Amino acid sequence: MIALVPETDPILKIEPASWDFSDSNMNAEKFYDLMKEHMMYHQGLGLAATQIGFPFKVFTMFVTEKDAVVCFNPEITKESDEKILMKEGCLSFPSLLLNIRRPKEVQVRYQLFTGDTVTANFVELAARIFHHEMDHMKGKTFLDYVSKIQLRQARRKQKLKTRKVK
Repeated sequence: MIALVPETDPILKIEPASWDFSDSNMNAEKFYDLMKEHMMYHQGLGLAATQIGFPFKVFTMFVTEKDAVVCFNPEITKESDEKILMKEGCLSFPSLLLNIRRPKEVQVRYQLFTGDTVTANFVELAARIFHHEMDHMKGKTFLDYVSKIQLRQARRKQKLKTRKVK
C-alpha cells in the first residue's frame, strides 16, 4: 500500500495536472482500482490522488455508505447558496477536526475511467466530500477555511488525541 503523504508535503499545495486520457502511458482503469483500494485501506470517505503522491486531478469518494466513485478531472458547476457548518477531518491531517462551512448541495461534472463524462447532483455529506476533495484539486486544504485561532485550538485537541492513541 502507498502511504499518505505528510501534511507538510508540497504536493498538497499544488494544483495537479488534468488526467490525460490520450496518453497511452496512463491507464485510467488501473488508477481507478488503485484509488478505491487506497481510500478503503486508509479508511477515508474520500481520497485525492495528491494525498498518495500522484499529481493528477483524480479523487475517489463515497456517495452512499456502500457506493464509491472515482472522479477524473472533476469540477463543480454550481453550488447552493445554503451552507452547512460541520466538523470535518482529512486523511492528510490525522486526528485534526475543524468546523467548516460548505454548500449543502453541489452540481458537478467528472469523467469515469472510460473517459465518459458524468453530471451529478450531490447533497449534504456527499456534497461536502466532493467539495473537500475538489479543494485538493486546487492545491487547497481544509486549513484554508479557518482562522489561526481556530486552527491553534484544533491543533491542541489533535495533540491530546494523538497522545491518547499512543
